[in-house]
Amino acid sequence: MPSDLVIRPATLADAPALSALRWRWAQPGRTPGPDEAREFAAALSGWMQAQGDRSVCHVATVDGALVGMAWLALFDRVPNPGDAVRRSGDVQSVFVVPEHQGRGIGRRLMESLCAAADDLGVRKLTLDSRDSVMPFYERLGFTAQGGMMTRARR
Repeated sequence: MPSDLVIRPATLADAPALSALRWRWAQPGRTPGPDEAREFAAALSGWMQAQGDRSVCHVATVDGALVGMAWLALFDRVPNPGDAVRRSGDVQSVFVVPEHQGRGIGRRLMESLCAAADDLGVRKLTLDSRDSVMPFYERLGFTAQGGMMTRARR
């Protein structure tokens, strides 16, 4: 693990670097032109502002550069009698740039995001995962259920 690794919550100031990571995650191998990159950064920044506390993002930096991200979409489920607060979360867009993979950064990002979810009272986390990375999530306490992976609050 890099000694200069920092895992922290993202801020709006991270939107340009986050947009570059999201681009690499969503369209690997395709580099956006300058106008596309600027437009996407503005769109992501606007989306982050509009989401407010319904979305959480944690980032990984090495030498001050963003090298990873993990997003959590939060939502409150319909109350049940005697169970009025049923907050859930969906883990999305977990990504570490290929040149930094295999160094424990993804694990640290997910541990940080799961701890934030616990602090926010999230009782159930879900994620959609490819078979090839399911063992990674299982080591973090997720279990496969009906095509999805879930983690109950500890």
